[in-house]
Amino acid sequence: MKPEVLYGFFEWRKTLTFIMLKIISLILLINLLIVGNCKSESFTIDTNYENTDTVKIITDNLFTGGINLVGVSSSDPKPIEVLYPFGKANLQPVWKMPQWASRFNLQGVKPEMKNDSVIYKNEGKKVSFLLKNGEAIVNMEVYASKEYLAPRKEGESWPHLLLEQKTNPIKLVNLKKLTYSIGAKLNYVLNKMGEDYNPGLHTCHITVYLLIQNTNNQSTGHGDYFWFGLPLYDYRYRDLEEYGAQDLGKEDATKKYILNVASKTLFSGSLHDKQWIFINKDIYPQLLAAFNQAKEKGYLKTSSISDMSIESTNLGWEVPGTFDCSIQFKGLKLTGTTK
Repeated sequence: MKPEVLYGFFEWRKTLTFIMLKIISLILLINLLIVGNCKSESFTIDTNYENTDTVKIITDNLFTGGINLVGVSSSDPKPIEVLYPFGKANLQPVWKMPQWASRFNLQGVKPEMKNDSVIYKNEGKKVSFLLKNGEAIVNMEVYASKEYLAPRKEGESWPHLLLEQKTNPIKLVNLKKLTYSIGAKLNYVLNKMGEDYNPGLHTCHITVYLLIQNTNNQSTGHGDYFWFGLPLYDYRYRDLEEYGAQDLGKEDATKKYILNVASKTLFSGSLHDKQWIFINKDIYPQLLAAFNQAKEKGYLKTSSISDMSIESTNLGWEVPGTFDCSIQFKGLKLTGTTK
């Protein structure tokens, strides 16, 4: 081979080797990037899985978005004003405050400040909010001695002071656990009825209710529901037994099935002692049992458990008697653990 050809051959080999090394380096770099991206993606998936394992069913525990004040007639449930106990935020309220059958509307009442509490008060009721140690402490009072002009008779409505919200909806069949938490303390109850008191007709009580509804659009029972009650206090009973019946007793009653569990299944002691009680319990088995009981009693005839969702919650005073009463609560949570 001629010297100039041999030289050209070696130069070509050097160029080819250089190109091959560049290609190999590029391939290695691409592989490293792919591996790195795969690791990052796996981590994200794991993190998201952890985050979606539990679901907050009751939201805005600190009332950050405010509270839609609702009027005194359950036939006209639209909001009439927004209360901002902890300052106005650029959020939509998820909470409502109905005042059914009250003679005294909180609309237009200016909040007061006392001992760091924000207070809304009129002649018939008082609601106060205190932010302490990252929790909202809510105080609810009803002055039924101002509400009633005469002792309540059978079939007559009674004043309510409630907090309610449309919950973060989730199908019951998608849950394996439902943890309910709250702390509550009775401040006082004064029976103002004297000889007119009839325990079959008059009391004051407070229960946390969940509305369990058929949300399956394809079901013939779509929209049907029942009430699942988690009792806290009733003037008549130190310990509250399980109670199941149709919702009756007043003109606007829903006539749906109500199942209140026994208080001893939720907490020890009694609010009658005017001491704090604390609940942190998985209520999912009791909720499933309540659905089955409603079916056995002839309700929810065209609904199955796969149709049912937690649609809303409410808690607060119902006062079908001349009682002045006050309770405070904190740490209200309802958390679902998904399957």
